[in-house]
Amino acid sequence: MHVKRVICVLVAATAVLTGLAAPASAAPVTLRFVTANVDFGVPQANVRQDWQNVIAPNADIALLQETKSIRLADFVDTGTWLVLQDTSAEDRAGSALVIRRSVFTDRDTFGLVKGVDASPCPGGGIMTRWIAKVNIRLNNGRWIRVASLHMPPPRCQTGPGSPYDDMGFSIVNFVRGSDRLTVLGADWNKVVDDDPNDIAARANLEPNGPNDGLRIDGFMYSRSLDNCCLARLAAIHSEHRPIQIKMTIPS
Repeated sequence: MHVKRVICVLVAATAVLTGLAAPASAAPVTLRFVTANVDFGVPQANVRQDWQNVIAPNADIALLQETKSIRLADFVDTGTWLVLQDTSAEDRAGSALVIRRSVFTDRDTFGLVKGVDASPCPGGGIMTRWIAKVNIRLNNGRWIRVASLHMPPPRCQTGPGSPYDDMGFSIVNFVRGSDRLTVLGADWNKVVDDDPNDIAARANLEPNGPNDGLRIDGFMYSRSLDNCCLARLAAIHSEHRPIQIKMTIPS
């Protein structure tokens, strides 16, 4: 009986010590998001320079547009970065995601959601536009959804039923399809802070873009996300400037 009592005491003490040693709940994590239209018309060597000198040093998650003629995996260090780009067709390669491997522990399948079909806009048509998206599990255990997209240009903004209007509906439906925290990076081809076509209002997102320059590159994200320090990065081989924002993701 005495031996049994000693064993019970030891078991109880071990349980108490284990409880005391239990890790605290995971803390919020702050990540640097960069959205950039890299211009498919410039040589891949120039995009490589832009990636290495400007985008990569300032990003944990990069949301890229106009990559349809660029193969990112040819020059991005895939040991450090996860490159998510569908190169099966030119239109499908147009928007891409590049994520620093050290900031996430798991992900689901990378995919494309159709934004709008190819269209013969006045003054020149466009190819099919896609929303490149993935869900990732961050180091603090929180799953978030990130996506890159490129809205149709001014010649395709001819009011209700236009390609721009149709893609706006696609984005709203995409965002509403999940309750996960969401960050969209895009070339919106309209002033971001003006909430083009009420996309942010309809999808319950916050629009945020620069106060100068083209003002068409920027983010829309879940309103509950704390963020700061939106800034235009250094010039690249494109008329667009990359835009960085810091987001704090709760556990």
